[in-house]
Amino acid sequence: MKKIIVFILIWGGFLEISAQISVFPKDEEFTYSGYYNWGIIWMRAGIVTFRVEESEKYPDALKLEAVGTSLPSWDWMFKMRDTLITHFNQHTFLPYEFSRKAHEGSYHKTFDYLWDYDNNRIFADIHKIDRYKKRDTIPLQPDTYDMLSVAWKARGLDFDSYHSQDTIPIKILLDDKIHDLYVRFLGTDEIKIGGKKRDAYVFSPLLVKGDVFKGGEGMKIWVSKDENRIPLMVEAKILVGSVKGILEVKK
Repeated sequence: MKKIIVFILIWGGFLEISAQISVFPKDEEFTYSGYYNWGIIWMRAGIVTFRVEESEKYPDALKLEAVGTSLPSWDWMFKMRDTLITHFNQHTFLPYEFSRKAHEGSYHKTFDYLWDYDNNRIFADIHKIDRYKKRDTIPLQPDTYDMLSVAWKARGLDFDSYHSQDTIPIKILLDDKIHDLYVRFLGTDEIKIGGKKRDAYVFSPLLVKGDVFKGGEGMKIWVSKDENRIPLMVEAKILVGSVKGILEVKK
């Protein structure tokens, strides 16, 4: 259950957009409940909240913060406190900087990246608490996003211009490496969120094999079929069991 929450934070990190909405509201907030599948039972295990505000560091930019925590009732088994922050251009969604502070059980690690567009490079500073510090320079490839900024870019995807089973490429920086991934559009669906049925677009991203996922297309994501493109639900198979994130609707 090591990564019950983390997958929600990367739900949108796999899309490259052609036609899109250029600007979203500057003061949005979304909260998701995370569930872990134990046999035939889905158990609520954590919460992830996304908050958006104007960036105080870069002009014409937004700051997006995602905070994931395990519930107190799960802390005895595995305590998690993850914080991810990105500053990105609100028109192109290209990032200026990204950071992640991961505190998961005995695992404590920080990632800090700075995009240098003038010299086509990304500065990386990775620190495993009480173990090591690593600094690196990564050659910048065109249209490379972090796992949060690309989520907002993904919301503007013109799904109606694609056919079922079409694939869309994306470059994303994950753990000091740029990955060439894609997302497969699966069509439309109707799901119930907050007691109401919602029309949604559905797609499946190609996942990177690691200590959470097996790799391949083991994740499905539902976003609202309207101009807001709100992420409604994500479900994925992990190495042990399955996880799900569902949007909490304020009543």
